[in-house]
Amino acid sequence: MPSVNLSLQTAVAVAAALLLAACEPKPPVPKAALTTALPVAEAVTAVTAAVIMQDEPVPIPPVPALTAASVQEPLSGLQEFVGKYPYDDVNYLEQGVLAARLRALLGDRYPELLANMRTVSPLTEADGLWFITGNRPHEGGSEVAAVVIDPRQNALRVWLLNAGKSAEFVDPPLARIPWPKDVQTLLSNQNRPQ
Repeated sequence: MPSVNLSLQTAVAVAAALLLAACEPKPPVPKAALTTALPVAEAVTAVTAAVIMQDEPVPIPPVPALTAASVQEPLSGLQEFVGKYPYDDVNYLEQGVLAARLRALLGDRYPELLANMRTVSPLTEADGLWFITGNRPHEGGSEVAAVVIDPRQNALRVWLLNAGKSAEFVDPPLARIPWPKDVQTLLSNQNRPQ
């Protein structure tokens, strides 16, 4: 066999070309049909990831499921915060059972609530209900919120005014929670029917 003498530069260039060739992406492998053994949520996740990636499904870590205990954890533990602002001790709007329930109830609107609670009242008691109201600094007429807690029903009612549009949320959905008088005043000042 004839001997080939390559310069160091040529040998490095050939090695680099071989390495780059090894890194070339391979064409996608056709997807096999999903079996019915996968739970529906996993099947949807796998299909979505595969469609977005146009490649093999990427494993997506599961979202922790809410347990019955976490959903039903009593709001009555908030009684220790009555008379306190969220920033006095533990920020009960961002930590603990109320924060978890608000995140679950509001979803992607939860940050709006926090923004609308920057200028805020203390957690106040009225007729067996606890409530907190607030607004964004310097935007009190258009960015406002109220949270009412009924500890007897372990229920929440939230009102958000954002960009001039109001929305109401109730957890659990069939709970009937009246607005305390101060919240009614806040709503009427915003020209919102009660």
